[in-house]
Amino acid sequence: MYITDAQLATYKEQGFLIVENFLTKDEQQAALDGFFTHFAPPYDQYLANERRNNTPQQILFPWDHSGLNHVTVHSDLIDAAERVLGTREIRLCEGHLGMKYAGEEYGTNFHIDYGNNTLGPIIEPDDFMNLVCFYCFDDVKEGMAPIRMVPNGCPEEEAVPMIVPGGSVCLYSVFTRHAASDFTAPAGHRPVMWVGFTRKDRPWDGGRTFTYKSGAQGAAMNRFMAEATPRQRELLGFPPPGDALWTEEFIAGMATRYPGFDAEPYYAAK
Repeated sequence: MYITDAQLATYKEQGFLIVENFLTKDEQQAALDGFFTHFAPPYDQYLANERRNNTPQQILFPWDHSGLNHVTVHSDLIDAAERVLGTREIRLCEGHLGMKYAGEEYGTNFHIDYGNNTLGPIIEPDDFMNLVCFYCFDDVKEGMAPIRMVPNGCPEEEAVPMIVPGGSVCLYSVFTRHAASDFTAPAGHRPVMWVGFTRKDRPWDGGRTFTYKSGAQGAAMNRFMAEATPRQRELLGFPPPGDALWTEEFIAGMATRYPGFDAEPYYAAK
């Protein structure tokens, strides 16, 4: 779903933007499949396994799953981030999963995210140069610990709960106050993904880089590199086709390291 300039104006005015049904049903189901396979099981399976997580519990991007990787670097999310940050020279700085289940207690304190997303100062007024998003991959109903977003200039009592259909996304600033809420529903789960974008010329911003030292797995990185578009690879620091980096030796080396890597766009741009 394309995010309009008017919607992004709302984001800057109130500090967040909720976009319902951002993902198609196919994208949502593919993401859920990857979530349940690689990170945490659905509620019924979790109960059947005596409240134990029997998945690999892989929390960080990339995953050896096309559906999860696709929504992390969704083209419409990239497009919105470019317009918010005012440049196409952006990078991915966050991609991790989270799960909450009925019957368990979680923290619900209001907070802002600048502390773990940038080494820079608290900006007054907000410069909107650090964009965070979170997906709700399944329906979030009242009582299912919806994340609450506080509009700029409003008290916490006026926080807006993200009660949304699965496949919805929320864009917010690292200076927007927000909090989870208690899981009061008698059953269910709330699977989410956080995604973050910053400008390449602001290296002090951003929570993560995606190398093996950050926990990336070989098969998962190979899948992403093989399936990603050149634009999506830019989010990890690679320049676009046509850049001087892409010599024949470098292109061939990438194809050797990542089987399935599509070298044609880089050769064609030479």
